[in-house]
Amino acid sequence: MLDLDKVGLQAPDLDVVAGVDAPDTPAVAGARDTVGRMNEPHAAPDSAPPVPGAPGAPGAAPGAAVPASRAPAAELLAPTAIAQRAASAPKTRHWLPAAAARGLALFIGVFTLSNVVGSWHGETLVFNVWWIAVPLTGWVTSAVLLATVGVAFVAYAVAPRMRPWRRWTTLALFAFFAAVAVYNAVDFYLVWRAGDIAPRVPLPFSLVVALLLGFVTWAAARAPAPRRRRWAAAAVLVCVTAVCVVLFPLAQVLFFGTTDYRRAAPIAVVFGAQVHENGAPSTSLRDRMVTAVDLYKDRLVKKIIVSGGVGDSGYNEALVMRDMAVKAGVRKEDIIVDSSGVNTEATVRNSIPFFGAERSPRVLAVSQFYHLPRIKLAYQREGVEALTVPAGTSTPIKETPYLVAREVPAFWVYYLRAIFG
Repeated sequence: MLDLDKVGLQAPDLDVVAGVDAPDTPAVAGARDTVGRMNEPHAAPDSAPPVPGAPGAPGAAPGAAVPASRAPAAELLAPTAIAQRAASAPKTRHWLPAAAARGLALFIGVFTLSNVVGSWHGETLVFNVWWIAVPLTGWVTSAVLLATVGVAFVAYAVAPRMRPWRRWTTLALFAFFAAVAVYNAVDFYLVWRAGDIAPRVPLPFSLVVALLLGFVTWAAARAPAPRRRRWAAAAVLVCVTAVCVVLFPLAQVLFFGTTDYRRAAPIAVVFGAQVHENGAPSTSLRDRMVTAVDLYKDRLVKKIIVSGGVGDSGYNEALVMRDMAVKAGVRKEDIIVDSSGVNTEATVRNSIPFFGAERSPRVLAVSQFYHLPRIKLAYQREGVEALTVPAGTSTPIKETPYLVAREVPAFWVYYLRAIFG
């Protein structure tokens, strides 16, 4: 007879197998409950009962999203990939500094292209030195490079959204010119140390240019500003460009006009100024003549051209200037009188025949500091290298703010004449 105890069956189990409806013991009930749970479909954990309407819950809409815990592995990695792309993408800049940088770039680009146009009139007409001096020997190579960077500046100002190849080319050009400006600033201090110039402002304009180019380069390296500020950004761009138009001549007056470039030259040209009704020279005229006489006595020049017209007082400025020079010890035969120098252009034009037949003659131009940038432009137009010498100041002139402000439009008038002839 089969021993049921030896094969591990209990008597109640036989009742179940045989179909006998016997009462369950606790062990049998537990086993039946375990088997039943194994055969049932998976249910949600007891701690998180299904929420009606949620994906996978009874009554959920067909096509509902699958919970993130059951999403494919690629979808789980999507946030990480998005974060990585966001970290590698250029940072979006605020629209205000972005628009300001574009306005500055527009001014630099248009000014640079204008200088290139002016340089095609002759090799000696290098107008780009007003903001940067590219250390290249060939003027054709320099013109091509300046034209390229000018187009890059204008293109960035008009269309700041760039493809990668254009972005990297633009940044390379901007960074290169920023480095050139730094080089010019270093050269300024070397020339100053050698004694070739005597600046009143100890900082070169090239350093300001380098900082501004650095700002534009930084702005161009960032992602464009949001489009929703398009009109506001355009207004800021126009305003910044207009401010540059005003500030640029003032910067030339401050940095270039106050720097003394005196050195040996054949002739010094003194520009006329007001003579009072009693025949006495004005403070400006007296200071100009004192400076010119010093150049003569220091043997930096051999002759002096005094140029002026007949003013409201009825006196001939050139003759008054001649008498002042003779009285100060200049030989009369070393003085050239130009009584037709009624304005700056006339003085420049009348002085050129006395420079000789040199291709690019050198002349020292003497006047007040605010007047010198315009004089430099007038001589540039004629292909003459004018080294400007600011007149000393014996007495402060109360009209100086007005005289400086007047040079802003005058500078651009003379610049456009020099560029377009």
